[in-house]
Amino acid sequence: MKKWIVLVAMIMVAIWMVTCFAESQTDSETIAVGDTVAFGSYEQDNDRNDGKEPIEWIVLDVQDGKALLLSKYGLSAAGYHNTWDDCTWETCSLRTWLNDRFLNWAFSTEEQSAILITPVDNSEAQGYDWTMIGGEKTAGGNDTQDRIFLLSYAEANRYLDVTIENDNNTKSRVAPTACAILAGAVFSDDFRTADGNAAGWWWLRSPGSGPNSAAGVSDAGSLSYTRAYHRSGIVRPAFWLDLHSDIF
Repeated sequence: MKKWIVLVAMIMVAIWMVTCFAESQTDSETIAVGDTVAFGSYEQDNDRNDGKEPIEWIVLDVQDGKALLLSKYGLSAAGYHNTWDDCTWETCSLRTWLNDRFLNWAFSTEEQSAILITPVDNSEAQGYDWTMIGGEKTAGGNDTQDRIFLLSYAEANRYLDVTIENDNNTKSRVAPTACAILAGAVFSDDFRTADGNAAGWWWLRSPGSGPNSAAGVSDAGSLSYTRAYHRSGIVRPAFWLDLHSDIF
């Protein structure tokens, strides 16, 4: 009798494992633009006693077995660069932080294996022509290879309708987490996300109107820029996820 009980238990466990695997496969195969998915974990509620919270991501694009994900909430606040010196995405300190400390804090080794190394385009076509409003024509620097990156202006425009004129854009607004606020994120009760949360401004990787500034999205949802050293900008990571990874 005991042998039969053990055998039945083993069969039930096997069925459960197959079912879970099938469900995870279906999830990765049916993911669509506009979905919100959970992947990785990061401290967000500022209560370290309950552990890290799952990170929610908005699916911006799906193509060729991969998905472009953007964090739904602002996960931290930091300067684009840690000095007042001129910088580009290639040389800025925020890129280093995202691809080192954030990557290792937010994702397990197994999860990191599903995050693709992406050729990041920093060409002139990815930025905004600030000369149209009296700024300088600032180069975006060399292209890079990154796991984690920030959206460019062109990508924010394509996926979130960000323009310099559109200052009533709830689609591109973001609310900072409690931890991001503690880190210095600036937000305004005058502007709300589509979910009704107070919105703050967040960094893009494209250059601003000069060599020591960077582009961003204002709390109203429009294109803006500020000095790269300002540490109140919300960090909203993005990456391409391999939907064919073995972890699914």
